[in-house]
Amino acid sequence: MRLVPSAGTAVAALLFSTVGACGPRVPGVPAPVAPTATDHPAHQHSAPVEDPYYPAKSNPEINTLHDDLSLRWDGAKLSGTATVTFATTRATSRVRLDLIKAMHVSTVTLDGTAIDFAHRGSGLVMSTGPLLEAERHTVRIGYSGRPHTVPAPTRRGDVAEGLGWTVDAAGNVYTFQEPYGAYTWYPVNDHPSDKATYDATITVPRGDTAVFIGTPTGSTSTGTTSSYSWRVARPVASYLTTIAIGPYTAYHGTMSDGTMATYWLLPRDREILPSLKAQSSAAFDWLLDHAGPYPFRTFGTVVTVVTGGTSAMETQTLVTLSRPAFDRPDAVIEHEMAHQWYGDAVTPLDWQGLWLSEGWAMWMQQAYESDRGGYRFLGGMDKWRPYDERSRQVSGPPGDYDPRSFGDLNVYLGPAMMLDRIRQRVGDAEFTALSKAWVRQHEYGNVSRAEFVTWLNGETGRRFNALVRLWLDSPHTPSWP
Repeated sequence: MRLVPSAGTAVAALLFSTVGACGPRVPGVPAPVAPTATDHPAHQHSAPVEDPYYPAKSNPEINTLHDDLSLRWDGAKLSGTATVTFATTRATSRVRLDLIKAMHVSTVTLDGTAIDFAHRGSGLVMSTGPLLEAERHTVRIGYSGRPHTVPAPTRRGDVAEGLGWTVDAAGNVYTFQEPYGAYTWYPVNDHPSDKATYDATITVPRGDTAVFIGTPTGSTSTGTTSSYSWRVARPVASYLTTIAIGPYTAYHGTMSDGTMATYWLLPRDREILPSLKAQSSAAFDWLLDHAGPYPFRTFGTVVTVVTGGTSAMETQTLVTLSRPAFDRPDAVIEHEMAHQWYGDAVTPLDWQGLWLSEGWAMWMQQAYESDRGGYRFLGGMDKWRPYDERSRQVSGPPGDYDPRSFGDLNVYLGPAMMLDRIRQRVGDAEFTALSKAWVRQHEYGNVSRAEFVTWLNGETGRRFNALVRLWLDSPHTPSWP
C-alpha cells in the first residue's frame, strides 16, 4: 500500500507498476503464457488463523488450495461460478466463506452433490455434513447480483470510496481491497493467512478488456462479448487479487532479468507510458540489487480512474495504480514494486503484522529515494520522528495499532526506522544480505512477528528482541537506540 500524509492522521494508498523495453502497441490481452510443471502444485498448504483485528473476515477451519472463477459482467450485474478446492484444518460439519449479501447465491454443491447453505450478512455458511481433518473437497457456488464497495476500517482519505468492487463514472471496474474487499465479488476466505492459486475466466461486453493478476492463458470473442482467461501459479492472499474492466490496451515489454512486463492503460493515459516504463525499469533494477531475484513470472501495472484519492496497491504481479498516484512526486512505483517481495511473496500471517510488509517497503522506498538524490518522502527518514509520534498518538504503536485506524503512518515509518537501526548495527552489506535472505527463506508463505525476531537473531547471531519490542510496542517514537 502506498502512503500519503494528511492533516491529523496519515493516509496511505496502494500502488505500483512494472515495465521494461516497451514493445509495439497491442490491443487486448498479451499472448497466452504456457503453463509450466511448477504451475498449480498439487498442494499449497497455508495455515489459516483467526484474525485478532477482523475475526469476521477469517475462517480458519479451511485451507483454500485453489479458486477457479468464471465471471460474467454486463456493465451492471455480475454473475459467477466459483469452484473452491480446500482442505479441512480440523473436523467440521460446516464451511464458511465471505460474500456480500448483495450477491445472491443460487446453488452450492460439495464434491458434486447439492448441499444446504445459509447466507446471512457477509457470511455464506455451507452445511457439509461431517468432514474429517485434512480432507480435500471442492465446493461450487453459483451466484449473481450487483456488487458494491464496503466501508474501510480506516481514517485514511484515499480509500474514502470504500473497498472492493468499484465502478467509476465511465463504467470501468477496479478494486482496492486491503485489508478486505475480495468478498464483494467472489466467495472467499478473505484473510491473508489463507493463500491460494487461481484460474479466472472473465466475460465482458465487446470492446472492454478484463484484466486479472497472474499470466494470460487465452481470449475469445463473440458478437457481443469477449472472454479473458488468467492463471495465478503462485499462492496469493485474497487482498492481493484484483480485477479491472474497461477499454484497456496492453503495452508489452521485458524487464532486465527477462520478466515479461505489461502496462494496462485506458486511452486517456497513453501519454504516461514512457514515464511509467522508465520509472518501473529503474525501480525494478534497484530492487533486484537490494531485495534479490523477482519472485514471480510476470509483472504488470494497471492504471485506473480514482477520483477520491491517490491510491495504489501492491496487487500480486499486477500493481493497481490510480492516475492521481502516478502524478505524485515520491517513489510510488518503487514502493508498490517493493511489496512484490515484501508483502506479496512474503505475507503477514494476520493484520496485526501489517508492519511486516509496510515497514520493509517503506525502508526500500526511502533508500531508493536517497540513492537517487531526488524527492524524499516527508523530507527523508531523519525528519520522520514527529510524523511517527503523531501517528502513534492517534492510531497506537505499529505492533498493536487501533483496528479502526488501518494503514496509518504508524505501520510505515516506525518499522522502517526500526529496520534502519538494524542496518546500522550490522552494516550495509549484511543488511542487504538479510533483506534478500528474508524473502528467499520465506517465499510464498506467511510470517509472524515471532518468526521474524527468531529468524533475525539466528541470521545475525545477535539478540534484537529488545530493539524490536521498543520500536513496535512503544506508544511514543523511541529516542534510542
